[in-house]
Amino acid sequence: MTERNISSWATGGHLEWRFEQDLVLQNRLDQDQLVDHLRRDDACELPEVGLQAAATRISQILVQKTACAQDVESNLGTFSQMVDVLCRLNREIGILQKQRDDSRRTLGRSHDPARIQDADQMSAIENERYYSNPPPDSKLAKPAVPPALPPIATSTILAEADQEAADRKKLAYQESFLATLQALTGKKAPGPELLAPPPKSTQ
Repeated sequence: MTERNISSWATGGHLEWRFEQDLVLQNRLDQDQLVDHLRRDDACELPEVGLQAAATRISQILVQKTACAQDVESNLGTFSQMVDVLCRLNREIGILQKQRDDSRRTLGRSHDPARIQDADQMSAIENERYYSNPPPDSKLAKPAVPPALPPIATSTILAEADQEAADRKKLAYQESFLATLQALTGKKAPGPELLAPPPKSTQ
């Protein structure tokens, strides 16, 4: 055992051994995630999870190969095959996700995946803003330095503006209907709560 042997092992064999151990650990974590998903969620979604795991693994291999200064040009055929497989996996994942989302939308608007995702995102942002900078009426301690709070999503701001515009349009319709009814009958018209609902938009 010489100092040179130790140096060679530290910069060569030891790094390879650590890399193999990291791969073993990552594979075990991936398998545990698949099993947990099978236990907690719908088993029919397991194929989609498998495709996502395969796509993730191929992406990791591509990143590792390029990060290790591998000669991409000399192994272009191998890299091209891996990229083709990754593209096919992405297409299949997209098809499965679309089928799942379309199936959930048939259950009603409350099951719309896009709406659920927006609600979850907004809830997470509100919770983070609340606990990062608690309001004065809460019993939580205020931070010494004002935190950098996450901004409200633009989609949420636009959705609120659309809802306000729809409410104003509905109120204007009710007021116009009241005025027309008063002009025709010459009597005091009933309150807005007794009026017919506004016509639904065809858009």
